[in-house]
Amino acid sequence: MKERTVELAQANTNLQAEVIERKRAEEKVLASLREKEILLKEIHHRVKNNLQIISSLLELQCEYIHDHQALRFFRESQDRIKTMAMVHEQLYSSADLASIDLCEYLESLASQLLHSYVEDPGRIALVFDLGEFCLGIEEAIPCGLILNELVSNSLKHAFPGGGAEKFPLAAVPPKMI
Repeated sequence: MKERTVELAQANTNLQAEVIERKRAEEKVLASLREKEILLKEIHHRVKNNLQIISSLLELQCEYIHDHQALRFFRESQDRIKTMAMVHEQLYSSADLASIDLCEYLESLASQLLHSYVEDPGRIALVFDLGEFCLGIEEAIPCGLILNELVSNSLKHAFPGGGAEKFPLAAVPPKMI
């Protein structure tokens, strides 16, 4: 019986040592995961900032463009860049770094485009009837660009009397993200 007790005590000691070792390993993995999450958030933040700089540079160039068609192309490019920046902004501020809330993103995108394309945004009500839906970053940027085209085309062409002429592109400075 003494022998078995000694064996069990030794097994217990071994198990306790293994539990301590596994806890240390788990703490290292969790610390590494936190570091990677912080790094990934920083990358999203920097990408968003760089996209904002590009958008601001386009805005500065717009001041020297007098051709309405060229100005329209610059504004559309600027909106596409902002669309991509919004994805990175949402990923940066999200607890889940792998996906974004499509509903929240679409509402932000539509609001930004409304202020970009419409002289008097108060004349148009944005109504959303969306369920909860998340997208990964691989799908979010292409989907955002498609949504950008759909919403901007709707704002440009949905109004009698000529969308873009009635609601000039340069009427309201684009809201920075």
